[in-house]
Amino acid sequence: MSDQPVTLVNILDVEPDRQQELIDLLTRGGEEVIRHRPGFVSLTLFASHDRRRVINVAQWISAADAAATQSDPHAADYAARVATVATATPGLYSIASEIR
Repeated sequence: MSDQPVTLVNILDVEPDRQQELIDLLTRGGEEVIRHRPGFVSLTLFASHDRRRVINVAQWISAADAAATQSDPHAADYAARVATVATATPGLYSIASEIR
């Protein structure tokens, strides 16, 4: 599976009054660190209307690229900052079915 594209989906639970802070932090991390990593394809953030969740969807060329990014010290720094604002539930996914 390491040669197939993968998507990291991270559901982040956050206090409503901190949702924008979390979005700003994830955006900065994406722009300053994540987008420059090998294998990066895209990053999209979704904000729930009740302000209690943010969903971070990052696409990678391979699972190995996504894993290498998680061990990068600069990415780990942003992950630690995110942990002070929200509770994360990440998972790595591959497309099982797609309807367009």
